[in-house]
Amino acid sequence: MSETKDISREAGELFRSAADFSLEDVRPQRLRYHLLRLTVAGLTKEDVKDLGELSRLAFQESDVTEQATRIKQRPEASSLAFAIADILERAGNAVRGPVSLKAVMFGAVLGAYTSLGGGRDADQSAAAIFGAIGGAVAMSTHTVILDNVNRKSWAEYLHLQD
Repeated sequence: MSETKDISREAGELFRSAADFSLEDVRPQRLRYHLLRLTVAGLTKEDVKDLGELSRLAFQESDVTEQATRIKQRPEASSLAFAIADILERAGNAVRGPVSLKAVMFGAVLGAYTSLGGGRDADQSAAAIFGAIGGAVAMSTHTVILDNVNRKSWAEYLHLQD
C-alpha cells in the first residue's frame, strides 16, 4: 500500500488528534500555547516570539508586511515560521477578495496541527506547512462562501449538476 493510501486510512484519526490538541490548547486562552505546541513541528522559541507579534498585528487587521519580512529574512527561522509569515504577507497584499488576517492566522496555526500525532518525523514539517496553507484558505474564505450561499440557497450550492 502506498504512503498516500496509508495516510488516507488515517485521516479521521489525524483529524481527531489535531482537533483534540487544538481544543486542549485553547483552554488557557493564549495563542502562545498553540504556537508552543507547534515546536514539535519545528517552531523555535524565537519563531514563537516573532509569530506572536505577527499574530498581534493580524488580529488588529494591521499591516503585517514588515513583521512577515522580518521573520522570512531571519536565517534561523524554521520552515513553518517562514511559511506562516509568507501566508500572512500574501493574505495582506495579494488576495482577490477581502480576507480577515485574524482568520488567516488562526487557520494557518490550527491547520499546522494536522502534522501532530502522525508519527512521520521526516514529513512533519511539510505536513505542518501544507496544513497551514489549507487551514488559512479554509478559515479566510469560509465567511465569504457562507455569505454568498446564504444569499442564494444551500440547495443550489449543493447541486452537483451544471
